[in-house]
Amino acid sequence: LQSPSPSPANVVSTKEDATAAFVPENPLTKMMKGMFNDETTADVCFEVCSAEGKDDDDGTKRAKTSTSFYAHRSILSGCAPMLAALFDAEDTGHMISAQISDVKPDIFQYMLGYVYGGSVPKEELMTHAKDIINAADKYSIVNLKLEAEAVYLNSTIFTVDNAMDNLLYADAKNCALLKETVLDFLADWNSTEAINNISFADFPLYTQDWITMTID
Repeated sequence: LQSPSPSPANVVSTKEDATAAFVPENPLTKMMKGMFNDETTADVCFEVCSAEGKDDDDGTKRAKTSTSFYAHRSILSGCAPMLAALFDAEDTGHMISAQISDVKPDIFQYMLGYVYGGSVPKEELMTHAKDIINAADKYSIVNLKLEAEAVYLNSTIFTVDNAMDNLLYADAKNCALLKETVLDFLADWNSTEAINNISFADFPLYTQDWITMTID
């Protein structure tokens, strides 16, 4: 008896795998990354001020310096509207600048690079997690904020001593996962000791009863 011939639906084609290496990837991501901080094509500029320098030998303060980062209105409008809003929409036709004084230059570079399709190395996320969360929260770069929050959670050892600080921080920056993790820690640690040893006085009144119920 002859075996029945396989139906076309059951035939596995290897042509797709064989040609995959020859099919180029969508070039958009590479193009976006290539436009990051490209002064020749940019139409806006961020002047990011560094912290005031230390005293010189004669006791005088060193002047603040700034770092320039070049960007494109069209990309900011689609990917980072709050950064785009720093520039007057009607002021076009020439390079215009906006000053950033509440984010360190290296943190701003990570954030703007992320807007252009880049990524922040995990080691840098671990080292600068809170600074990145702060900047991403202020300028609503949501995905970067979530990445930094996740790395912060995985690299932080929660204790009774730092639980309230982390809870207050999570509430201030609307970090839901961090808040949930701290509350779970308090509940698992020992609810009675947590209530007796941690002051909730500085926490917003509208959440104090809820916290007590959660860890009780």
